[in-house]
Amino acid sequence: MEETELNRPTPGSRRPRIGVALPTLALCLAALAGCATTSNKALSLLPTAHQIKTGPFVIYSNTAIDGDSPPVRALDSLQTDLAAAMDCRAEDADNPIEIYVLDDRSAFLHLLRFYFPELPPRRAFFLARGPERMVYTYNGPMLEEDLRHEAAHALLRGRFGEIPLWLDEGLAEYFEAGPTDLLDRRDRLNRLAADLKTGWSPNIERLESLADVHQMSPRDYREAWAWVDLMLGGSTPKNVTVVDFLDRRRGAVQPEPLSKFLKTAGTNNEALLAHLGTEPPPIVARKPADDIKDREPVVRFQDRAPESQKSPPRRMGLIRRFALLLGL
Repeated sequence: MEETELNRPTPGSRRPRIGVALPTLALCLAALAGCATTSNKALSLLPTAHQIKTGPFVIYSNTAIDGDSPPVRALDSLQTDLAAAMDCRAEDADNPIEIYVLDDRSAFLHLLRFYFPELPPRRAFFLARGPERMVYTYNGPMLEEDLRHEAAHALLRGRFGEIPLWLDEGLAEYFEAGPTDLLDRRDRLNRLAADLKTGWSPNIERLESLADVHQMSPRDYREAWAWVDLMLGGSTPKNVTVVDFLDRRRGAVQPEPLSKFLKTAGTNNEALLAHLGTEPPPIVARKPADDIKDREPVVRFQDRAPESQKSPPRRMGLIRRFALLLGL
């Protein structure tokens, strides 16, 4: 199912990645990369006024982005998460990942229409051409989540090369909020529980048969996330992880499918069902992001209530006021 709006998708309903096998996009990419023949009009569509580097990323924007801003922190935390879970670390600075943050939704839609008219509207997308990797998005309310999702594609590609389509999307889904975001995980598990009630059951072999991202439905994205959650955070034996699979796959002439790799360790569709049947972890108190404004204040029991929530002072009785007047 293709996205037709820029509204935030539900977990598992994600904008597709763009592969390297699309010649028209490759031609557009050459223009976007700043070739000598690029017209002034083309250049004007890309943000160029400011740039900031963080790790392997270079972020371009028309409005200055501070080094401690939420987008930069989101990319930094993504690197930390990928390093811990996937042995995916900062890369050679000779091939930085370029990130273009357009001013707003209107400017981003204009870019899509000018360079990528064959693509449906979306909030962000990732492009790769050889060693070049680029992320395009805009400054909106979901910027940090979109950056983590698309930048995860870029970092994983640099570490593991080509990744099977469904697994690539499952990994990006898993890391867009972060493996420690229990609210996000509970929401995804609840949606999968609803899928099970409608008769759906996991089928990794069917996921592996999907050759085009347009074949993936929102439910497929949810299932892809679930397989990653099982492998990285579930009860799969320690020696069988998605990292082992991708390491063995890279450079193999005829790489084996993940289903066969997992079956060797006794992990199959039934194992995922058992994993989904486990109770989601309890949600603990979570400090709201400092950068999110207009959020209801969180008051702990041991905290003093904010001024706006304090009870108004009680009126002093007539006898008490008379006693105070007399100095008693």
